[in-house]
Amino acid sequence: MVKVSKMSDEDVLELYREGLTNRQIADRLGVTLPAVQYRLQNLELMNNFHHYKPADPTEVKILHDMRLTTVGISQLLRTNAKTSLETMKDLELEDNCNRLEELLRKDSQECECGD
Repeated sequence: MVKVSKMSDEDVLELYREGLTNRQIADRLGVTLPAVQYRLQNLELMNNFHHYKPADPTEVKILHDMRLTTVGISQLLRTNAKTSLETMKDLELEDNCNRLEELLRKDSQECECGD
């Protein structure tokens, strides 16, 4: 049987504040990287990438046009969400998660109307 490790917001916040990367937090808590990223997103915190580079506006625009969210763009470009978000703001682009939420709401309303 596989042992499932649980993590609390406090555990994640403590390691995050110590400056550990998302991967280091996941390893320390015995959970997956996506679990840490999900928890950080719910806590409205940026990913902890130590060695990040500025986001190239051309690359950000291409990935945004592919409907990636700020977090997805940041991970692919090996930068942090704040840097990607600032670049998107300079390009006058909105985070695609807003569009995703709108589509989900619209789809949900259509389902309710079809019942």
